[in-house]
Amino acid sequence: MPTTLPKPIRVRGAGDLYAAIPHLMGFHPADSLIVLVLKDRVISMTMRVDLPRPRHRGMLAAQLEAPLLEHQATDVILAVVCPPTEHMPEELPHEPLVSMLRHKLGGVGIEVVEAVWLPSCQKDAPWLCYLDIDCHGTLPDPGLSAVAAASAHQGNVTFESRAALAAIAALDPVEALERRSALLDDLMTSSGEPDPGVELQRVRDAIDAVEERKGPLPDAEIVALARALAIPEVRDASMAFAAQARSRLAERLWLELTRSCPAPERAEPACLLAFYAYQRGDGGIASIALDAAEEACPGHSLAKLLRAALSTALPPEEMRALSTKYLDSARRLLGTGAQSSSGRSQS
Repeated sequence: MPTTLPKPIRVRGAGDLYAAIPHLMGFHPADSLIVLVLKDRVISMTMRVDLPRPRHRGMLAAQLEAPLLEHQATDVILAVVCPPTEHMPEELPHEPLVSMLRHKLGGVGIEVVEAVWLPSCQKDAPWLCYLDIDCHGTLPDPGLSAVAAASAHQGNVTFESRAALAAIAALDPVEALERRSALLDDLMTSSGEPDPGVELQRVRDAIDAVEERKGPLPDAEIVALARALAIPEVRDASMAFAAQARSRLAERLWLELTRSCPAPERAEPACLLAFYAYQRGDGGIASIALDAAEEACPGHSLAKLLRAALSTALPPEEMRALSTKYLDSARRLLGTGAQSSSGRSQS
């Protein structure tokens, strides 16, 4: 789950850096290995994985190696976040994992320049170094860090846990989803062939209305937008809005539709949510959104492509470049209203 900040933020010391981890991730990690990637003394990317069982350490090392090499990483900092053990301070938790990662990553030219253990990323939590027994400290208040301020300025929220982050995409009640599914059946069987240009305009109008709208979307609009995004041309052209000022408004709409659309149509706004979150560097929300897309429509081709991008730590700026490529497509559809076939899309 790679995450980046849009611009470098200066921190004053090691404790400030470790206190920034929740804001880099979007949530407070637990039982996690955090990999902070350094480029020219700047944290260029953050990755989080679950702490592995002993027999899976080698597998994890191989899993990390590919995206780090793709990112051209040369130096990394490891942070193990987990409860203390009875063998401390003589032996820190998951010390064999840190040793293996130093060896495996060092073999491909990636140096572990520091490795630390923390029980949490809360204020006054102690931190201890794996590489130097005399290296230790306590965390300052994460909420008062420069990274916290920059994250809040960008409109980001730092959640107390990954479960709390996942809850933002929790589905509407089953009865509501079933009701909308029946309405979508009626719409698709009773109406004519949709015009992609008209449907993209519907999507853009819904984005523009987000800020002023009071209350949730009504069923009729949810169903109409689900049908619109089920047209591959419309869904793909909707990626272009990520390159515009309405980007965050669009992301709010994708999140609402991810919660409120029935399956398999839910996969389309969920993929858009993942795309928008990832291109601004938020790997946490992107991962949650892809989970929703894959659950709604297993084997969904766009979800697979986006998951591969996350797994290989594709730089967010490359994802942003994709959104600009779709601008011509969006302008064409909005300008011509060209006709196209549609249906319940699973591509």
